[in-house]
Amino acid sequence: MKNMTPKRIAALLIVILLVLLYLITLIAAIFDPSKSGQLFGLCLFATVAIPLMAYIYIYLYGKVTGKHTIASTPDLPEESSLPEESPVSEPPADETSGAAKETESQTHEEP
Repeated sequence: MKNMTPKRIAALLIVILLVLLYLITLIAAIFDPSKSGQLFGLCLFATVAIPLMAYIYIYLYGKVTGKHTIASTPDLPEESSLPEESPVSEPPADETSGAAKETESQTHEEP
């Protein structure tokens, strides 16, 4: 592994932490089935919470240092530089509905 940047080290640590969490939950569930439901709930919570906390940390790191990170929001162009939208044309009138109205009005006429 040549380029071990801090980002790669942090990502690798998070992956290792999640894998260990799953293995410990599995081993504990095998040896103590009475607590398996609680451990599974904890595992589900950690599966969402750990990546979310990592994302928040990366986002805040980018804001504090002023660097662009993977969690940074994209810079949107100003409204004046956006192209104008072309007006939407309406679809042509349906000719069958007009014909149906004519035959309908003809059937209601009195002789």
